Amino acid sequence: MRYIIGICFCLLLLAGCQEEETPTPEEEPALTGPAISYTIDESGLQVTMNNGQDWMKVPVEVDELFAGEYQGSKTELIDQSYVLSQDRLAFIVGGFEQTAVLSSTDQGKTWNTAELPDAIQGIRLRIIGFTSEQDGFVILSGGRTMSAEGNQIYQTTDGGKTWNLAGGAPSERIVQSGTFVSKDIGFMSFGSTGATEYYRTTDGGSNWDTFEVELPGIYKDVFSVMESAEFNGDQIVMQMGQGTNGDYYGGNVKARLVSDDNGESFEMTGLIDPDDVMSDEEEANWRENDSYY
Repeated sequence: MRYIIGICFCLLLLAGCQEEETPTPEEEPALTGPAISYTIDESGLQVTMNNGQDWMKVPVEVDELFAGEYQGSKTELIDQSYVLSQDRLAFIVGGFEQTAVLSSTDQGKTWNTAELPDAIQGIRLRIIGFTSEQDGFVILSGGRTMSAEGNQIYQTTDGGKTWNLAGGAPSERIVQSGTFVSKDIGFMSFGSTGATEYYRTTDGGSNWDTFEVELPGIYKDVFSVMESAEFNGDQIVMQMGQGTNGDYYGGNVKARLVSDDNGESFEMTGLIDPDDVMSDEEEANWRENDSYY
Protein backbone atom coordinates (compact mmCIF):
# COMPACT_ATOMS: atom_id res chain seq x y z
CA MET A 1 0.00 0.00 0.00
CA ARG A 2 2.76 2.43 0.99
CA TYR A 3 4.53 1.45 -2.23
CA ILE A 4 1.49 2.37 -4.36
CA ILE A 5 1.03 5.71 -2.54
CA GLY A 6 4.71 6.51 -3.11
CA ILE A 7 4.45 5.85 -6.83
CA CYS A 8 1.35 8.06 -7.10
CA PHE A 9 3.08 10.86 -5.20
CA CYS A 10 6.11 10.69 -7.53
CA LEU A 11 3.84 10.81 -10.57
CA LEU A 12 2.11 13.91 -9.20
CA LEU A 13 5.44 15.62 -8.60
CA LEU A 14 6.61 14.72 -12.10
CA ALA A 15 3.40 16.11 -13.64
CA GLY A 16 3.83 19.31 -11.67
CA CYS A 17 7.40 19.72 -12.86
CA GLN A 18 6.33 19.17 -16.45
CA GLU A 19 3.65 21.84 -16.12
CA GLU A 20 6.17 24.31 -14.72
CA GLU A 21 8.71 23.51 -17.42
CA THR A 22 6.25 23.88 -20.32
CA PRO A 23 7.40 27.03 -22.10
CA THR A 24 4.88 29.82 -22.40
CA PRO A 25 4.41 30.83 -26.03
CA GLU A 26 5.80 34.28 -26.69
CA GLU A 27 3.31 36.93 -27.72
CA GLU A 28 3.98 38.47 -31.09
CA PRO A 29 4.73 42.18 -30.84
CA ALA A 30 1.79 44.39 -31.76
CA LEU A 31 2.05 45.91 -35.21
CA THR A 32 2.19 49.67 -35.30
CA GLY A 33 1.65 52.23 -38.02
CA PRO A 34 -1.00 52.32 -40.75
CA ALA A 35 -2.28 48.98 -41.98
CA ILE A 36 -2.31 50.29 -45.55
CA SER A 37 0.78 52.06 -46.81
CA TYR A 38 3.16 52.19 -49.76
CA THR A 39 6.83 52.28 -50.59
CA ILE A 40 8.80 53.28 -53.68
CA ASP A 41 12.06 51.42 -54.23
CA GLU A 42 14.08 49.84 -57.01
CA SER A 43 11.23 47.37 -57.58
CA GLY A 44 8.73 50.15 -58.20
CA LEU A 45 5.60 51.18 -56.31
CA GLN A 46 4.46 48.60 -53.76
CA VAL A 47 1.47 48.59 -51.42
CA THR A 48 0.76 46.66 -48.23
CA MET A 49 -2.71 46.03 -46.85
CA ASN A 50 -1.57 44.35 -43.60
CA ASN A 51 1.07 46.48 -41.87
CA GLY A 52 3.88 45.33 -44.13
CA GLN A 53 3.50 41.57 -43.70
CA ASP A 54 2.84 41.25 -47.42
CA TRP A 55 3.56 43.62 -50.30
CA MET A 56 2.12 43.79 -53.81
CA LYS A 57 3.66 45.56 -56.79
CA VAL A 58 1.41 48.12 -58.43
CA PRO A 59 1.45 47.65 -62.24
CA VAL A 60 2.76 51.10 -63.15
CA GLU A 61 6.09 52.61 -64.10
CA VAL A 62 7.24 54.94 -61.34
CA ASP A 63 7.89 57.78 -63.81
CA GLU A 64 4.22 57.74 -64.80
CA LEU A 65 3.29 58.74 -61.23
CA PHE A 66 5.32 61.95 -61.52
CA ALA A 67 4.74 63.06 -65.10
CA GLY A 68 3.55 66.59 -65.81
CA GLU A 69 4.81 70.04 -64.92
CA TYR A 70 5.08 69.29 -61.21
CA GLN A 71 6.95 66.07 -60.48
CA GLY A 72 7.42 66.12 -56.72
CA SER A 73 10.41 64.50 -55.05
CA LYS A 74 9.86 61.11 -56.76
CA THR A 75 10.63 59.45 -53.43
CA GLU A 76 7.02 59.66 -52.24
CA LEU A 77 3.71 60.01 -54.02
CA ILE A 78 2.40 63.50 -54.73
CA ASP A 79 0.00 64.54 -51.99
CA GLN A 80 -3.69 63.91 -52.84
CA SER A 81 -2.82 62.15 -56.12
CA TYR A 82 -3.81 58.74 -54.76
CA VAL A 83 -6.33 56.88 -52.57
CA LEU A 84 -5.37 54.00 -50.26
CA SER A 85 -8.17 52.19 -48.43
CA GLN A 86 -9.35 48.65 -47.79
CA ASP A 87 -11.99 49.04 -50.49
CA ARG A 88 -10.05 51.00 -53.07
CA LEU A 89 -6.56 51.69 -54.41
CA ALA A 90 -6.34 54.51 -56.96
CA PHE A 91 -3.51 56.53 -58.52
CA ILE A 92 -3.43 59.38 -61.02
CA VAL A 93 -0.85 58.47 -63.66
CA GLY A 94 0.58 60.37 -66.61
CA GLY A 95 0.35 64.11 -67.10
CA PHE A 96 1.57 64.95 -70.57
CA GLU A 97 0.19 63.14 -73.60
CA GLN A 98 -2.21 61.05 -71.53
CA THR A 99 -3.52 61.21 -67.98
CA ALA A 100 -5.45 58.32 -66.45
CA VAL A 101 -6.59 56.73 -63.20
CA LEU A 102 -5.20 53.32 -62.28
CA SER A 103 -7.45 51.65 -59.69
CA SER A 104 -8.35 48.41 -57.96
CA THR A 105 -11.39 47.57 -55.85
CA ASP A 106 -10.30 44.06 -54.85
CA GLN A 107 -7.10 44.89 -52.95
CA GLY A 108 -4.86 44.65 -55.99
CA LYS A 109 -6.04 41.36 -57.46
CA THR A 110 -7.17 43.11 -60.64
CA TRP A 111 -6.53 46.61 -61.96
CA ASN A 112 -8.38 49.01 -64.25
CA THR A 113 -6.86 51.91 -66.21
CA ALA A 114 -9.35 54.64 -67.16
CA GLU A 115 -8.29 57.59 -69.31
CA LEU A 116 -9.18 61.16 -68.33
CA PRO A 117 -10.34 62.39 -71.76
CA ASP A 118 -8.96 65.69 -73.08
CA ALA A 119 -6.81 66.23 -69.99
CA ILE A 120 -4.68 69.38 -69.74
CA GLN A 121 -1.16 68.99 -71.13
CA GLY A 122 1.49 69.32 -68.43
CA ILE A 123 -0.59 68.91 -65.29
CA ARG A 124 0.55 70.55 -62.08
CA LEU A 125 -2.06 69.95 -59.35
CA ARG A 126 -3.72 66.52 -59.29
CA ILE A 127 -6.36 65.53 -56.73
CA ILE A 128 -8.48 62.37 -56.57
CA GLY A 129 -11.17 61.41 -54.08
CA PHE A 130 -14.39 59.43 -53.64
CA THR A 131 -17.57 60.58 -51.91
CA SER A 132 -19.31 57.19 -52.13
CA GLU A 133 -18.64 53.68 -53.38
CA GLN A 134 -19.49 54.69 -56.96
CA ASP A 135 -19.01 58.48 -57.04
CA GLY A 136 -15.58 60.08 -57.30
CA PHE A 137 -13.82 63.19 -58.57
CA VAL A 138 -10.51 64.26 -60.07
CA ILE A 139 -9.29 67.87 -60.09
CA LEU A 140 -6.47 68.83 -62.45
CA SER A 141 -4.68 72.08 -63.12
CA GLY A 142 -1.98 72.80 -65.67
CA GLY A 143 -0.89 74.59 -68.79
CA ARG A 144 0.55 77.31 -66.59
CA THR A 145 1.87 80.57 -68.03
CA MET A 146 3.24 83.03 -65.47
CA SER A 147 0.56 83.20 -62.74
CA ALA A 148 -2.30 81.73 -64.79
CA GLU A 149 -3.36 78.16 -65.51
CA GLY A 150 -6.37 76.09 -66.50
CA ASN A 151 -8.37 73.65 -64.40
CA GLN A 152 -10.57 70.62 -65.08
CA ILE A 153 -13.06 68.59 -63.05
CA TYR A 154 -13.74 64.92 -63.80
CA GLN A 155 -16.47 62.74 -62.32
CA THR A 156 -17.04 58.98 -62.12
CA THR A 157 -20.34 57.32 -61.25
CA ASP A 158 -19.20 53.72 -61.73
CA GLY A 159 -16.50 53.45 -59.09
CA GLY A 160 -13.67 54.68 -61.31
CA LYS A 161 -14.15 52.45 -64.35
CA THR A 162 -14.81 55.50 -66.54
CA TRP A 163 -14.38 59.25 -66.05
CA ASN A 164 -16.20 62.16 -67.69
CA LEU A 165 -15.04 65.77 -67.99
CA ALA A 166 -17.62 67.81 -66.07
CA GLY A 167 -16.14 71.28 -66.57
CA GLY A 168 -13.97 73.70 -64.64
CA ALA A 169 -14.16 76.73 -62.40
CA PRO A 170 -14.19 80.14 -64.17
CA SER A 171 -10.82 81.32 -62.89
CA GLU A 172 -7.43 81.40 -64.56
CA ARG A 173 -5.56 81.97 -61.32
CA ILE A 174 -3.35 79.31 -59.73
CA VAL A 175 -5.40 76.54 -58.12
CA GLN A 176 -4.60 76.24 -54.42
CA SER A 177 -6.90 73.39 -53.46
CA GLY A 178 -10.12 71.59 -54.22
CA THR A 179 -12.42 68.88 -52.93
CA PHE A 180 -15.96 67.48 -53.11
CA VAL A 181 -18.14 66.63 -50.11
CA SER A 182 -20.78 64.84 -52.18
CA LYS A 183 -21.39 63.92 -55.79
CA ASP A 184 -22.71 67.42 -56.49
CA ILE A 185 -21.16 69.83 -53.97
CA GLY A 186 -17.52 70.78 -54.38
CA PHE A 187 -15.14 73.63 -53.57
CA MET A 188 -11.99 75.15 -55.05
CA SER A 189 -9.71 77.97 -53.97
CA PHE A 190 -7.46 80.09 -56.22
CA GLY A 191 -4.60 82.53 -55.80
CA SER A 192 -0.85 82.76 -55.44
CA THR A 193 -0.76 86.50 -54.80
CA GLY A 194 -3.49 88.77 -53.53
CA ALA A 195 -6.76 87.75 -51.92
CA THR A 196 -7.87 84.11 -52.23
CA GLU A 197 -10.89 83.39 -54.43
CA TYR A 198 -13.31 80.64 -53.36
CA TYR A 199 -15.63 78.81 -55.76
CA ARG A 200 -18.44 76.32 -55.15
CA THR A 201 -20.37 73.95 -57.42
CA THR A 202 -23.69 72.25 -56.72
CA ASP A 203 -23.95 70.28 -59.97
CA GLY A 204 -20.82 68.15 -59.93
CA GLY A 205 -18.45 70.71 -61.43
CA SER A 206 -20.27 71.98 -64.49
CA ASN A 207 -21.06 75.40 -63.03
CA TRP A 208 -19.30 77.37 -60.30
CA ASP A 209 -20.10 80.44 -58.20
CA THR A 210 -18.04 82.33 -55.64
CA PHE A 211 -18.79 81.74 -51.96
CA GLU A 212 -17.94 83.65 -48.80
CA VAL A 213 -15.45 82.71 -46.13
CA GLU A 214 -15.74 84.86 -42.99
CA LEU A 215 -12.41 85.20 -41.19
CA PRO A 216 -12.53 87.74 -38.34
CA GLY A 217 -9.81 90.03 -37.02
CA ILE A 218 -6.26 89.13 -37.97
CA TYR A 219 -7.32 85.70 -39.23
CA LYS A 220 -8.21 87.03 -42.69
CA ASP A 221 -4.48 87.60 -43.14
CA VAL A 222 -3.42 84.30 -41.50
CA PHE A 223 -5.51 81.57 -43.12
CA SER A 224 -5.72 81.41 -46.90
CA VAL A 225 -5.65 77.77 -48.05
CA MET A 226 -8.67 75.48 -47.93
CA GLU A 227 -7.24 72.09 -46.90
CA SER A 228 -10.32 69.89 -46.51
CA ALA A 229 -14.10 69.92 -46.24
CA GLU A 230 -16.60 67.26 -45.22
CA PHE A 231 -20.16 66.82 -44.04
CA ASN A 232 -20.69 66.52 -40.28
CA GLY A 233 -24.39 65.88 -39.91
CA ASP A 234 -26.19 68.72 -41.69
CA GLN A 235 -23.16 71.00 -41.52
CA ILE A 236 -20.11 71.20 -43.75
CA VAL A 237 -16.89 71.60 -41.78
CA MET A 238 -13.91 73.14 -43.53
CA GLN A 239 -10.30 73.21 -42.37
CA MET A 240 -8.08 76.04 -43.55
CA GLY A 241 -4.31 76.29 -43.31
CA GLN A 242 -1.72 79.02 -43.59
CA GLY A 243 0.01 77.93 -46.78
CA THR A 244 3.73 77.35 -47.23
CA ASN A 245 4.69 80.79 -45.91
CA GLY A 246 2.48 80.85 -42.82
CA ASP A 247 4.19 81.81 -39.55
CA TYR A 248 1.29 82.15 -37.10
CA TYR A 249 2.39 79.90 -34.21
CA GLY A 250 5.02 78.47 -36.51
CA GLY A 251 2.50 77.85 -39.29
CA ASN A 252 1.08 74.85 -37.45
CA VAL A 253 -2.31 76.17 -36.34
CA LYS A 254 -5.35 75.81 -38.61
CA ALA A 255 -8.83 77.35 -38.69
CA ARG A 256 -12.13 75.51 -38.35
CA LEU A 257 -15.05 76.90 -40.35
CA VAL A 258 -18.65 75.73 -40.50
CA SER A 259 -21.41 76.13 -43.08
CA ASP A 260 -25.12 75.66 -42.35
CA ASP A 261 -26.23 76.37 -45.93
CA ASN A 262 -24.53 73.60 -47.93
CA GLY A 263 -21.38 75.64 -48.42
CA GLU A 264 -22.86 78.91 -49.67
CA SER A 265 -21.04 80.66 -46.82
CA PHE A 266 -18.63 79.65 -44.03
CA GLU A 267 -18.01 81.16 -40.61
CA MET A 268 -14.93 80.59 -38.49
CA THR A 269 -15.76 78.81 -35.23
CA GLY A 270 -12.34 78.13 -33.73
CA LEU A 271 -8.75 77.01 -34.11
CA ILE A 272 -7.26 73.55 -34.66
CA ASP A 273 -3.95 72.91 -32.91
CA PRO A 274 -2.73 69.45 -34.01
CA ASP A 275 0.80 69.92 -32.65
CA ASP A 276 -0.19 71.49 -29.29
CA VAL A 277 1.76 74.69 -29.89
CA MET A 278 -0.90 76.81 -28.13
CA SER A 279 -1.95 76.77 -24.51
CA ASP A 280 -5.49 75.64 -23.71
CA GLU A 281 -6.33 79.21 -22.70
CA GLU A 282 -5.01 80.66 -25.95
CA GLU A 283 -6.97 78.14 -28.00
CA ALA A 284 -10.19 78.68 -26.03
CA ASN A 285 -9.95 82.49 -26.16
CA TRP A 286 -9.00 82.78 -29.80
CA ARG A 287 -11.41 85.69 -30.44
CA GLU A 288 -10.17 87.92 -27.64
CA ASN A 289 -6.51 87.03 -28.01
CA ASP A 290 -6.29 88.13 -31.61
CA SER A 291 -8.20 91.40 -31.71
CA TYR A 292 -11.47 89.98 -32.93
CA TYR A 293 -13.36 93.04 -31.67
